[in-house]
Amino acid sequence: MKKWIAGLLVLTLMFTLALTAAAESKLDAIKAAGKLVVGTSPDYAPYEFPGPDGEPVGADMELAKYIAAYLGVELVIDSYDFDGVLAAITTGKVDIALAGFDPTPERAESMDFSDIYYNESNQQLVVHKDNADTFKTLADLNGKKVAAQNGSLQATMVEDYLQDAQLELIAKVPDGVMMLLSKQVDAMALADVIAAQYVANYDDLVICPEAFPFTSEGIAVALPKNQPELLAEVNAAIKEVVEQNLFYLWMEQAVELNSEMNKDH
Repeated sequence: MKKWIAGLLVLTLMFTLALTAAAESKLDAIKAAGKLVVGTSPDYAPYEFPGPDGEPVGADMELAKYIAAYLGVELVIDSYDFDGVLAAITTGKVDIALAGFDPTPERAESMDFSDIYYNESNQQLVVHKDNADTFKTLADLNGKKVAAQNGSLQATMVEDYLQDAQLELIAKVPDGVMMLLSKQVDAMALADVIAAQYVANYDDLVICPEAFPFTSEGIAVALPKNQPELLAEVNAAIKEVVEQNLFYLWMEQAVELNSEMNKDH
């Protein structure tokens, strides 16, 4: 019996050590490969969007560069639709993901999040200027078509607060904006900084005066579950960024670049 118990204890210890090694192997794998693979959805200016050469740029991409440099490795960007980014981080196709993530409890069930690196104020609705007098409150949009990105916090907001609205899920934010401009939908749900960017770029768009009654926890980096060493390094890099107010500078630069690229609209 003692031998059986001793054997069981050894197996338990080995299993525990194996789990610990697996949980901490991502950072070692990144450094061994010499590259950090970052997932993003480049349709969410000024966080991430296609630059003049078609490659993803924006404030999140600057943060990705900073984290890669902090780790001393090369940066590799993999682009997906937003819901594809969520799948990529949970299946381990990417090392980390930056896509304007709000660390909701639902998402935290399948992924971990870094410390907050940027705070958003509101989740808002954008409408066509021709309907500005018609859609002034959330209640005005019940029974109407409201677009939101698939898998996004904004889609959840529509489901929670506009239960009688017809939710139109779209893969990419610009697709929803085009639908709104052509009046295929009556409104689009967006984070405040994103809404402001589109309203600045398109004269036919305005922000609905009433925002969703929701306060964001902020924006964070998404990581695979149970990677404490990698999480600690990402948080250390973010701490430097926050202390130097770098992300706000990157946001200003990204807003300026995106506005310049869309000045003909």
